Parts: sequence; C-alpha cells; structure tokens
Amino acid sequence: MKDLATFQDAFQRAVIDGDEDVLPDIAENAKEDRRVLLGVYRNAYVLRLIEFLANDYDKLHGVLGDDRFDEMARAYVKASPSHSRNARWFGLKLPEFLKETQPYSAEPLLADMAGIERALADVFDAEDAPVLSLEDLTAIAPDDWPGLTFSPHPATRRLDITTNADEIWRALHNAKEPPEPEKPDEPRRVIAYRDDGMATFRVMAADEAMMWDEAANGVTFSVLCEMVAMFAGEDEAPARAAGYLQGWLGSGMLANS
Repeated sequence: MKDLATFQDAFQRAVIDGDEDVLPDIAENAKEDRRVLLGVYRNAYVLRLIEFLANDYDKLHGVLGDDRFDEMARAYVKASPSHSRNARWFGLKLPEFLKETQPYSAEPLLADMAGIERALADVFDAEDAPVLSLEDLTAIAPDDWPGLTFSPHPATRRLDITTNADEIWRALHNAKEPPEPEKPDEPRRVIAYRDDGMATFRVMAADEAMMWDEAANGVTFSVLCEMVAMFAGEDEAPARAAGYLQGWLGSGMLANS
C-alpha cells in the first residue's frame, strides 16, 4: 500500500488523466469491483466540470439544449483537462474550442455566444482600477488635446462576432423567444465593460470600434479624428470622435493611468 500522499497523487492522475496505476490500491466490495468504483469518481469529476461550464456559459447552454451541451462539454473536458485548482479558469478556452473543433465550428453562433459570455465573465472579475472621467479631461489645456492618448480600463473586452449572437443573448437574458441565427454581411463589433459594478455589453458602430481599437494601441486623439473622418467626413469627424469619447468616459471604459 502506498503512503497517503503517493496514493492521492496516483488517484488524482487516475481521475483526471485516465492513469490506472492506482487500481490495485482501491479496495473492492461485495457489490462492485475496483474498476467500477474508480469509474464512479471519474464520472463525478466530469459532471462537476460540466456543471462549471453550464454556470459560466448558461446562454450557450440555452442555445444548445441539455443533451447537446452535455455532449459538447464532455468533448471539451477531454480536449482541455483542468490544470488549475480554481474552476473559474476551466472554461477559459471554450470559445476557441468551439471555433476550431468540428462539428461545433460549423455553427459560428456557438463560438460567438461563448465569446460574449467569456468577455462578460472576464469584465466582471477584472481588477478595480481608477477610471478616467470627463472632469479629468477638463483640466487639460486645449492645445494638449491633439496629443492625448487613452488606455482601456482593465474591465473592458473587445471582440468581433460574425452572427447575431448579441441579439440572441439578450433575448435569452430577458426570457424572450430568441431570433433565428443570422450571419450579417459585416462583423458585429462588441464591447463588454463594467457599468456600476455590473458586466454588460453593446455593439459599436464600425468607426467607433476602429477608434477604440486604435486608441488601445496608443494612437493620439488627433490621429483618431483623422481616422473617423474616413467614415464621417472631415467636418463631422471631431464632433463624432468627441461624442464617442464622451460615451466611453460616461461608461467608465477608460483607465486613469
């Protein structure tokens, strides 16, 4: 008989990795042999991981239904074994799994739904950092505005989706009948952020998303205005860019760094 620490390590490998070196050390009983008993623990472990996924991706669960979600989750458990003591991180790679793995990759809606839910979870758990406010900017001299740069708050996530997953998510969230899946001509540009402590998201216009992405790369405000001019024209660009900036400030989407 192995010592306790060695036995625990072997048992963990048996449950998580399928290793069976521990089998001789499992006591049988009159009803079941040791292989069946080990299978009970393995199945319970997988069911617990599936429960974590269902909690993290409940709207995806709603789209797939119980049976398909269970099937998908088991495939994910097999492909991405848990290597962390914190279950919060177990489903981290699910959006990528759905995007890259057949048959789920044939339904882009699934990866999009998972991407939205992943972004919301990340935003909710993100660190608390100082927020840039409109009042902070009023102290800046007008001559300095062209060179201003902005940093996304840690509690923001930007993603593009290729379906109307945002509409389906909101319908399910509001206990309404979701629309049929559609694939728009252009990607929908989604921003997830934390508003008054609650994780939420919205769809950005194409020029706003471009402005956000370039701002996140350190592009100055004057250049951002020039980029927006490609969408709105030179006369309207400054006001339009300022309007987007005001919206970001009001939603706490920028960091005061």
